Amino acid sequence: MVKRIFSSLLAVLLLFGILPAPSFAASSFSNFTKVRSYQSGQFSDVAEEWYAPSVKAAYEYGLINGKTATSYEPQSNLTIAEAIKLAACIHSIYYTGSSNFQAGSPWYRPYVDYALAKNIIKEEYSNYEENATRAEFALIFSGALPEEACGAINEIPADSIPDVPSSYSYAPAVYKLYRAGILTGSDSKGTFYPNTYITRDACAAISIRMISPSYRQTLKLQSKELTAKDISEKFSNAVFYIELYDSAGNTLGSGSGFFINSSGLAVTNYHVIDGAASAKVTTKNGKSYSVSGVFSSSKTNDLALIQVDGCSGVEFLLLGDSDTVETGETIFAIGYPLGLGQTVTQGTITNSSHVVDGIRYMLFSASISSGSSGGALMNSGGKVIGVTTGTYVAGQNLNVAIPINLLKDMKTSNLSSLSSVSSQNSKPTLTASNSEISVAQGSQATVTFKASSDNFAYYTYTLSNEKVVSCSLGKWSGNTINVTVKGLSAGTSVLTLKLADENKNIISTAKVTITVTASSSSTVYYSGYYPVPDWGAFTRTPLYYRYYHDGTILYYYRLSDCPSDSSVGVAKYLKLLESCGFIYLSSEKSSDGYNQLYYSNNTWFVGIGLTKFNGTLCMCIGIVQIKK
Repeated sequence: MVKRIFSSLLAVLLLFGILPAPSFAASSFSNFTKVRSYQSGQFSDVAEEWYAPSVKAAYEYGLINGKTATSYEPQSNLTIAEAIKLAACIHSIYYTGSSNFQAGSPWYRPYVDYALAKNIIKEEYSNYEENATRAEFALIFSGALPEEACGAINEIPADSIPDVPSSYSYAPAVYKLYRAGILTGSDSKGTFYPNTYITRDACAAISIRMISPSYRQTLKLQSKELTAKDISEKFSNAVFYIELYDSAGNTLGSGSGFFINSSGLAVTNYHVIDGAASAKVTTKNGKSYSVSGVFSSSKTNDLALIQVDGCSGVEFLLLGDSDTVETGETIFAIGYPLGLGQTVTQGTITNSSHVVDGIRYMLFSASISSGSSGGALMNSGGKVIGVTTGTYVAGQNLNVAIPINLLKDMKTSNLSSLSSVSSQNSKPTLTASNSEISVAQGSQATVTFKASSDNFAYYTYTLSNEKVVSCSLGKWSGNTINVTVKGLSAGTSVLTLKLADENKNIISTAKVTITVTASSSSTVYYSGYYPVPDWGAFTRTPLYYRYYHDGTILYYYRLSDCPSDSSVGVAKYLKLLESCGFIYLSSEKSSDGYNQLYYSNNTWFVGIGLTKFNGTLCMCIGIVQIKK
C-alpha cells in the first residue's frame, strides 16, 4: 500500500516540477510493437484490396479495431474524436512506450486534453462527433510525431499537389506528410481531395506509415511553368461568360466569372451582378447554366461568391496565394471582353501592391476590356491569384485585379437571391436567444447568438464581471454561434458579443444578463473528480488553463485573477479540502521556489501551490487518481 501511495504521489510531484523526471522509454519507433495476431480472413470485407496489408498491420500493432469481430467496414468514415484519439495514442507510445489513458466523460475528453497539451491540435473543435475531412485528419496527424520522425523522403514542391495550394491553412500539414511518404494522394497527380471524409481504409494505411517508416511511400510531384496555350487548354472551360437580367427579363449587361469547385461554386465581381434579378452563365464548351444565388459579396472588395445551378462535375480553378505575388511575375488573364468570346492574354504583374483608399489591388499588363470583369488572373503555375476588375482608361495597359486572398474570408453558409446582394452588404444585426438567463453556481448554460448576415470579419466578447461567470465561444455555424457560460459565484454579469468589420470597428452587439444563483450545495466539485472542491468556484476565479497528462489533470488560475477576499483564500480552501475527507501528506518547494502542499483520500491525490505557467504566476490544483 505504501508503495502504491508513493507511486501516485510521485506523479503529482513531477508535474509540479519538484522531483527529477523518471526514465521513460526513449522516444523511438521501436516503442511500437505488435500486440496481437491477425488471422487470415479475419475481416470478411477486407479480402485482397489494396489496403488489406495496412489493415492487417494496423490491427496487429493495436492501432485500429474492426467494427465487429468479422467486419472492418473500410469505407466507413472516421470522426474527429476518433482521429484525435489515434493521434494521441501514437504520440504517447512514441514518447513513452505506452498509451494508458484514464476513462473520461465524454469518452474522448482525455485524448482531447492530451492532444491540446501536446500541441497535436491547436484549439477545441465544436463537434467531435462529426466526420473528419481528409484536411482535418492531416492537421491532426501532422502533430502526432516530431519533425525528426517525419523526415522528407520525397521531393514535393510548393503548389505541386493539385488541389492543395500552399496558401491554405492546412497545406503545411499535408505537404509535410506527403514529403515524409505518409500521404501519397489518390491518383498519379497526387490529388488529395481535402474536403472529402477520411475513411477507415485510408486511415489504416496512413496510421501504419506513421509508426513504421518501412511502410512509407516514395513519389515525386513537379511544378511546371505553363504557357498561354497550356492555360487555354487546361482551364478554358472553368472560366465562363455571365449575362445579367432585370426582373422583367431584360438584359442588363455581361461579364466574366470562374468556378472554384466542381459543384458550381463560382467567383465574379460585385459590380457585375449588382442590381440583377437573375443571371445565366455559358462556358466555352457551349453549356449554359442558371445562377441560383449569392453566398457572400463585398461591395468594398468588389467580389461575389455565387452558386451556379445544375453543373455537378464542372471543371474549376485552384486558388493560389496572392500575398506571395511579386512584381514582374508572368501572368495570364482569361475572360470574355465585350462578350465576343473567351480570350487568354499574357503579361506581367506591374505592381503587386497598388493601394487605393486603403484597399490593395494588383496592376498587370495582360490586355483586358469591358466584359473581362470577374475573370481569372492566373500565374504560370495554373493557380488563380486575382480577379480581373478594371482598367485605368487614361493609362496604357494599366489593368487592375482584386487579390484572390480576399476571397478566403468570404463564407458559403447561406444562399441568397441575386436581388438581395445590396441588402447582404448592409451591417448585420445581432440577436441573442435570451436577454436574461439564470445559472446555478458551478453549472453551465448555453446562449445562442444569431447574425442577420455574414457581412462581418471578426467577433469577440466581454464580461462585465469575470468573477461571476466564465465564458467559452463555439464556432459559427451558418450565422449562429453557441456560447457556453459557467457560473462561478453568486451575482450578475453581462455578456456582450460583438461583431466587427475588416478594420476591427464594432458594427453590431448583443447583450445577455447572466444571474448566477448560489449552489444548493455549499461546495462545487471538479467535474469527474468528486469530492475535490473546485478552486475556481470557491474563490470566484476564472480558469486560465487546463492541462492533462498521463492520468493527471492540472488546473491553472492566474494569481492576478484571484480575489483579495481572505474568506476564500488558500487557508480556507485547505480547510474545505479537509472537510471533504482529504488528509495532509507533505509539502515541498518547487523548482521556482514556491511551496506545494499535498493531500489525499482513498481515491485522489491533490496538489496545490503557486507555479509559473507560460511566464504567468498561477495557483495550480493538480489531481491524480490513486492506483490501487
